[in-house]
Amino acid sequence: MDRIDPRYTDAVRYLYERINYEKSSDRPYNRQTFRLSRMEHVLDELGSTHLRAPVIHVAGTKGKGSVSWLLAEALRRSGMRVGLYTSPHLMHLEERFVVDGVPCSPQELVAQIDALQQADRKTTQSEHGQPTFFEMTTALAWSLFAARETDVNVIEVGLGGRLDSTNVCQSSLAIITSISFDHQQQLGNTIALIASEKAGIIKKNVPVISGARHPDAAEVIRATTQKHGCQLWQIGQDFDSTRQNKALPNNFHSQPVPCQLSFQALNRELSETGFSEIPLRMAGKHQGENAAIAIAAWQRLQKLGWKLDNKAIIDSLAETQISCRIEQVASHPTVVIDTAHNVASIEALINALDEHYSPAKRTIVFACSKDKEVTKMILQLMPAFDRIILTQFQNNPRVVPLENLEAIAKGHQSHFPKVEILSAPSSDVALRHAIESAVDQELICVAGSFFLAAEIRPLF
Repeated sequence: MDRIDPRYTDAVRYLYERINYEKSSDRPYNRQTFRLSRMEHVLDELGSTHLRAPVIHVAGTKGKGSVSWLLAEALRRSGMRVGLYTSPHLMHLEERFVVDGVPCSPQELVAQIDALQQADRKTTQSEHGQPTFFEMTTALAWSLFAARETDVNVIEVGLGGRLDSTNVCQSSLAIITSISFDHQQQLGNTIALIASEKAGIIKKNVPVISGARHPDAAEVIRATTQKHGCQLWQIGQDFDSTRQNKALPNNFHSQPVPCQLSFQALNRELSETGFSEIPLRMAGKHQGENAAIAIAAWQRLQKLGWKLDNKAIIDSLAETQISCRIEQVASHPTVVIDTAHNVASIEALINALDEHYSPAKRTIVFACSKDKEVTKMILQLMPAFDRIILTQFQNNPRVVPLENLEAIAKGHQSHFPKVEILSAPSSDVALRHAIESAVDQELICVAGSFFLAAEIRPLF
């Protein structure tokens, strides 16, 4: 077995020693904590690597990871060298830094650490103070992409948008996906406030694609684009999509029922030609909307003069499956893993399972983080599953303790007497019990948190 390079171990340890708000439920989102000037200082010290290639900037509550991956894969298939930065990662830090569909190697990461440490020292000694974990990984992403001489970088926002570390970029296209309630402590407790933070990525004269259907969110984005002189293409007004599933059979199938997508151009600047009856690999109505956003973005880039082959985006939609996005990882019994971690994404997951599977019994293994609407999520799950196995992940202190989940679920069980509620001290024990006790034609779903998915996915 190959030995792990100690320089890689040291590099990863160095990054994780920083303040990491991904592992904290107390994450103030203000100019004292999130300072774009600090991020700019780090990048200045690194030679402004964030300005080396055009950027497609993607924000949103739901769907930003899927849209980012769909576009990155389409651009790669169209002959470009593409950098893709997403967060959080599931298993390995390098998953955040992808070039042409492949995460960077440990050796590539190590090669950038000396310059990053030097920029870190100079920034820490300045009036800006010490960079955070996310600021360091964002800077690392642009250094890695510059070293690989990418033609374009697809950059996913980490949190919010306005004060996010990625918002120092000069984007060629801004995309805002679906907006719903999440991170209210940091972003605000209304859809309009959350949308305002997401719309912070909109820059003067940069075209915008919006997938926000909520009228309050759509209005905030429209007003922001007008303020900055940007052309806006809005889902439901300028474009949309329809999906057609093959009829669910009466008998159980161990694979999801496939669907086809048709793009609808509601604006004469957009075209439907070639975008009808496209196979869509990823399951769920929400992925149909993400696909429509990606197609609209593709056509906007073409309007900007980018030489892009439509076959590339069609192939991307048909073949791209992102890890742990309603990903089927096993059959007999069927096991699906999803990163749904808020009320809106749990709803989308349940709808997708209804649409693509017809099992005899449904079980969910569930754990979540403290900063989520835990009670609302559990109340969504109780009527939708025959069995809920509550558990807790071990890899992040934000976890809701198992006894808290039990108290919530059992406190409402009288309203849902048909659901069986079980508990397991760890995710691996929960999964093992679910599989060993599964009946014929049972579907087992794992959901509730990125961190739960990160623990379960390596088991397959």
